[in-house]
Amino acid sequence: MLKGGSRKMQKDKTKGKEGNLTKIIGVTAAIVLFALVYVLVPVSESGLKPEGKAALAVFLGAFALWVSEPFPTYVVAFVTMIALILTNAWDQKSVLGVFGYDVIWLMVCAFILNSAMQVTKLGKRIALAIVTRFGQTAKGAILAMIVVNFVISFLIPSTTARAALMLPIAITLANIYNAIPGESNFGKLLMLANMQSNEISTSGILTATSANIMAVNFIKEATGAQIYYSTWLIAAMPISIVTIIIGYFVGLKLFPPEIEKVSSEALANMEKEMKDLGPMDANEKKALIIFLITLFLWCTDRWHMAMFHRLINPTLAAMIGATLCLLPGIGVIKKWGDVKIPWDLMLFSCGAYAVGMALDKTGAAPFIINSILSRVSLVNVTFFKIYAIVMFIALFSHIIFTSKIVRITILAPTVIAFAKELAPVLNADPTKLVIALMLPVAFTICWCITLPPQSKPNLIYYSSGFYKVRDQLLHGLIIDGIGYLMFLVAGLTWFKIVGIGI
Repeated sequence: MLKGGSRKMQKDKTKGKEGNLTKIIGVTAAIVLFALVYVLVPVSESGLKPEGKAALAVFLGAFALWVSEPFPTYVVAFVTMIALILTNAWDQKSVLGVFGYDVIWLMVCAFILNSAMQVTKLGKRIALAIVTRFGQTAKGAILAMIVVNFVISFLIPSTTARAALMLPIAITLANIYNAIPGESNFGKLLMLANMQSNEISTSGILTATSANIMAVNFIKEATGAQIYYSTWLIAAMPISIVTIIIGYFVGLKLFPPEIEKVSSEALANMEKEMKDLGPMDANEKKALIIFLITLFLWCTDRWHMAMFHRLINPTLAAMIGATLCLLPGIGVIKKWGDVKIPWDLMLFSCGAYAVGMALDKTGAAPFIINSILSRVSLVNVTFFKIYAIVMFIALFSHIIFTSKIVRITILAPTVIAFAKELAPVLNADPTKLVIALMLPVAFTICWCITLPPQSKPNLIYYSSGFYKVRDQLLHGLIIDGIGYLMFLVAGLTWFKIVGIGI
């Protein structure tokens, strides 16, 4: 007994030393990266400006801290925001004003809606239905949620709205499996799979996000060519489906669920719990009606002007739903203490979003993209070589952006102008070349799956607390790498077959 205890103490001591070493390396890397960029990178009026250089330095330092986690995430958030202000990367009012951004309020409202599901047991009813019918194994439960994400991508034209809708169900499902945030591989993979299937399914559907529609409009304005819904679906959806299936198996290898199969006894207990819930009570019906109202507002945004004479965006729709949940006499949440909001992760979101926005606002992000493309040599060039370079930039450029809209606004004019310049060199039709380069670039806009601040759905799922930044980074980079290979193969084969390649 003493020997076993001694071994455990020795193991804990070794683990503690390794943890301290990781922290030291992380802090050192953050300082070195910040200093190298802040001191050595040159600035110019026509290129990278001082505030852009400072934003890039802070971003790289923050990146090192996110991955190594020497401090809690909320501490890193404060460090990041202070650094942005002191280096003049972004002014104090703008940095602190991030707390008022719609993504932060959307997260607050999503957790109020989640609390309503928990209080009324509506979330438990839905999660139990999924488990007893499709999720008798951990793998089956995750697959069921992936399929649901793909289906609702056709119905709800917003990645943010879909994440806010699915998060409460995912959290309840994790609770049914007794998944502990930060410890459970099942909970980790469940949230990562939801996040990735949300984003990647969007890339296969023209109307699943406004960024896709913007990309098509850029092509039409530049060439006069109309890209149809069916063209987009046929070209992009096979890549989305194959990649997410591969990603599912990669996730199982990286984070094997600690529960492989629900035992017959556990399943019987769940079925009994489902039966014991009985018919829906008044509060559950209220909660369901509130969710349906919110869902209706999310699904019908393209008709809001005709119906309400104004657009109700996903954040405002979520706020309406959250308010209905809290409203005395109508709502289902009787006291504020029943609302569970992870404020530590909300603070992380503010800090991460602030540094990402600073990269956008200071011009550092577009400067990096333009600098890379301007260095591509057109001597002895082939279409596939250019295609491979442009797709790599398009797919991985999401690391320095926090908005799909901003990213497509920067990438589209740059790639279109580059394609028109390239057309005479390749002796190609300018319109066909723009489509062959720009449309695949548009397919990558939603592949922003490697860091929490890169999109609103990322922040929403990260706020669940089930996985760390480095978990998302590792899984995301692998899936993006697989996606890149898929796009290269498609460029040589599939895109030519469906008529968008050269």
